[in-house]
Amino acid sequence: MIKSAIIWPRKVMFCCLGITLISFAVPAQAADWPHYLGPTFNFKSERTSFDATSANRLWQTELETGMCSVTIVNGLLYTMGNDGTKENEDRAKDIVYCLDAGTGAIKWTFAYPCDLEPRLHPGGPSSTPTVHNGKVYTCSKFGHLHCLDAVTGAKIWEFSAEKFKPGGAWWGFAGSPTVMGDVVIYNIGERGLALNKNSGQVVWQSDEPVVAYATPWPLPSGLFSKPAIGLLTNAAFLVIDPATGKDIATYDKSWEEKSNCNAVTPYAIDGKIYLVHSAHGMARLSIDGTTLQQDWLSEEAKYPNEWFAFGTHVIHGDDIYFLTKDRRDEGTGLARIDAKTGARLSFSDQYLFGNLIGVGDKLIMLAEDGELIWGDLGEGEFVETFRQKILDGLCWANPVLLGDRLYARTAEGIVVCLLLK
Repeated sequence: MIKSAIIWPRKVMFCCLGITLISFAVPAQAADWPHYLGPTFNFKSERTSFDATSANRLWQTELETGMCSVTIVNGLLYTMGNDGTKENEDRAKDIVYCLDAGTGAIKWTFAYPCDLEPRLHPGGPSSTPTVHNGKVYTCSKFGHLHCLDAVTGAKIWEFSAEKFKPGGAWWGFAGSPTVMGDVVIYNIGERGLALNKNSGQVVWQSDEPVVAYATPWPLPSGLFSKPAIGLLTNAAFLVIDPATGKDIATYDKSWEEKSNCNAVTPYAIDGKIYLVHSAHGMARLSIDGTTLQQDWLSEEAKYPNEWFAFGTHVIHGDDIYFLTKDRRDEGTGLARIDAKTGARLSFSDQYLFGNLIGVGDKLIMLAEDGELIWGDLGEGEFVETFRQKILDGLCWANPVLLGDRLYARTAEGIVVCLLLK
């Protein structure tokens, strides 16, 4: 179903997840954010410094419920939501939105039947749209895959991956689509799913369902002799040839029990790969030819029962920063981890769970209660210099910083654009 006219819905962020930290050579226009992980798959924009002292609202738009973030290309912003079950309608709908990034006005919407599926969160889509060469790629919680025209919203192709829905407890497909070469790759099934990016035809796929939430990660060039995609599921970490789906490297893990919610996309620092296991802590891997060797697995990167399994990480020097949340209301705050050993260096309980952005020696955070906070990293410790409430609602989606504008949204569907000066 395509809606070409402007539609004003009733309302004007796992989760998902992760951060990479070595530059990946991907061409992108200035001031574009075409993928959940950003133009270089490391959550970094073109900014190298940050000296803002104020945040002023440029626009706010009310959409529908969703846990995804936003992407921005050629002045257009893309995100998703779900309207829940409406009166006189048999089933809820997912809605893909295209907004004017400068004003927040809705340019087009595309809708299809899909359940809201709230489970320990408000529900709605968790996967952020991906924009590539004039096309928008989306994924629903249940595996409704669409390719749309980025300017008009017209459907180019669709594919159903609903057969890969795992049994038992599950929060729905959450990883964002990743385009590499001629394929678009999804973290669906035990080894992922690759479709031709132009036709939607299957190039390679998994055999069995498996719980997976992290976004497929194009490994930084130089780690291997050929392009490689990393897939983290609750059961394994795979390094795969994006064109064939075959293994490029193997990981002899020390852990056997499956995790509950591996949702942080793996990332790399100085040639080392970092994994976040929701049940086991943080692991650092070294590359030895086609073998990934585990240097350490550190439980010091978390407290017991801690919700550190989604939300962005930031690297500054040899320190890893992330916001944590303990389900028992203990151990919630800003953690600093030694990237070389996995040891916890410091912890501040002054901050709520949320997402981080790193720019130079500055750290920006959006807390889950909608407070925007930033400050200086200095010699390891974070020194807060700014705090302002910018949203009312649950903020689990990562914010996007493009130039002097910050875009953020709530799970309930409020999208805001701020001018940072």
